[in-house]
Amino acid sequence: MLFVTKKSKPMKIEFLNLLVALGVALCYLFVTIKLLTPFFYQFSKPMTNATGILFFGVILGFGICLNDFSAISTNALIYYSTQGTVLLGIGYCLLFAFISLVFSYVLFRISFFVIDFATNENEKVELAKNNFIIAGIHAVVFNILCLVLSHSVSIWANTFMNYPNFPD
Repeated sequence: MLFVTKKSKPMKIEFLNLLVALGVALCYLFVTIKLLTPFFYQFSKPMTNATGILFFGVILGFGICLNDFSAISTNALIYYSTQGTVLLGIGYCLLFAFISLVFSYVLFRISFFVIDFATNENEKVELAKNNFIIAGIHAVVFNILCLVLSHSVSIWANTFMNYPNFPD
């Protein structure tokens, strides 16, 4: 016989949270790769090694942003699950993943302007010529932008939630 205790409901919420986070992360990565692949094929098809390094670094940066946004989506899902509106919590998880995707893409485009401003090289031509230095610098710049800005933007996005108090 299964005994229902006070701990079993939070455990179900945490398991649901785990499943939703896994689903959102897999979908997010799939959409990220599908969104970015045609962009990188503009430089060369098939991708050069330098373009591949930048592609890897950009996917990593998108993941960094998703990590920060997933912290607030976890709070939303747990909060709304305890309020009896699980679908609203899942909706906020999807909304925050979408915001993270858009934010990451905007940062990615900004990083191109930073590289164009910081170097005298035509980045698209250099990536097609397999310039590892440009690819590495761009990947590092993009990831630094993601690390520095994504947490602040995710905290700002959390202020739009209608919590009675911020969850811990």
